[in-house]
Amino acid sequence: MKKEHAVSEIVGAILLVAIVITGIGIVTVFMTSTPPPQAKEKAVLSSSCIDCNGSYFAIVVRHEGGDTFDPKKLTYFLNTEYANKTRCETGIPVDPSRFYYAEDFSELSRDKICWKDPSKDKSIDFESIINGNKKVIMTNGDAIIIEYLIKK
Repeated sequence: MKKEHAVSEIVGAILLVAIVITGIGIVTVFMTSTPPPQAKEKAVLSSSCIDCNGSYFAIVVRHEGGDTFDPKKLTYFLNTEYANKTRCETGIPVDPSRFYYAEDFSELSRDKICWKDPSKDKSIDFESIINGNKKVIMTNGDAIIIEYLIKK
């Protein structure tokens, strides 16, 4: 009679378990050694330009959704071009003039955006935001007006 020892099956099972444990260990080290991604502020902004009188323009930057943020963190640059599509001025830094909360901005007409009536205007002067006198957080529907007089 032959005696058969099942050594090869035991060795195969031990090797298979060792390979699985090693694979799990490698995946665990990989997953725990990488830092989690950092969240970034994401907001949807739209902009439009209103021609008030041919040389004076009101640029409207409006928060259309996403995260809230401090409007002081934004930097504004303006590119202008002539009617024939050639560039006039490129990358001009501009400063915001006024800030409107959504409910106040929704009541404005084109004329009220171009020519504000100090007695009825509900805007916040952006200078007071920059100097820290007024703290605002820009949320959905809020708007910033940038007044720009084109150079001829």
